[in-house]
Amino acid sequence: MRIIAGKYRRHRLFEVPNTKTRSTKDRVKETLFNMIGPYADYKNTLDLYAGSGALGLEALSRFSEKCTFIENDKEAYRVLTQNIDALKLHNITDKVNIDAETFIKQSKTKFDLILLDPPYQENTLTTVLKHIDETGCLSSNGLIVTLSHKKTAIEIPTNFRVKKERWVGITKILLIEWSD
Repeated sequence: MRIIAGKYRRHRLFEVPNTKTRSTKDRVKETLFNMIGPYADYKNTLDLYAGSGALGLEALSRFSEKCTFIENDKEAYRVLTQNIDALKLHNITDKVNIDAETFIKQSKTKFDLILLDPPYQENTLTTVLKHIDETGCLSSNGLIVTLSHKKTAIEIPTNFRVKKERWVGITKILLIEWSD
């Protein structure tokens, strides 16, 4: 697993050595970031269910100025820390060892880009999207990215709309924004 584009391109990332955490494949990351666009202006990123941090680190490599990583699993959090240390990104990252729902419910920060890539066996996206809607932690021009199994049903709160949708193998990618 590696960062595929931007300033940290080709940097190898440590992977979480367990079956609970799924590595995001390069093909999925490439499709996702092509969907977001090469001139994205999302400065403050939130990587929920961060795992190794691959998605948030890719965003930092390409366009983000700051990223907050949320990871509940102790082993994944250790690997996330290793990847941030290896890239020496302490000054532009925050990491919290807490579950995603608790963090969102407590968040007072506005994020421009929220990356949601929970374990496929957990169907938490509907609940987390509801909490993002309730707390308003997505900036007015912000974007939410969800990755899920292609058969996972996700209820989108009425205040949001799906901007783009793609499938890569078994992965469904949704770009979600505030509805007008």
